[in-house]
Amino acid sequence: MFFFSKRKRLKKSTPEEDMVFSEAMREEKVGFKDGLAMIVSAFLVLVLPCLLILVGICIIGMLLFGIL
Repeated sequence: MFFFSKRKRLKKSTPEEDMVFSEAMREEKVGFKDGLAMIVSAFLVLVLPCLLILVGICIIGMLLFGIL
């Protein structure tokens, strides 16, 4: 399988590298505009399509049961 062959070649991180990475992530501050952009993009990518799918399923169900 393609995925497993790529996974075998991944480098394993050491605990020291994990500590350095977690410290760098804790010290990094996200600006207001960056945070707003992340929230808006998450809404557009995750929430909006899920709502559209749910509305579509509801409309199909209403059509099947003759409510609409």
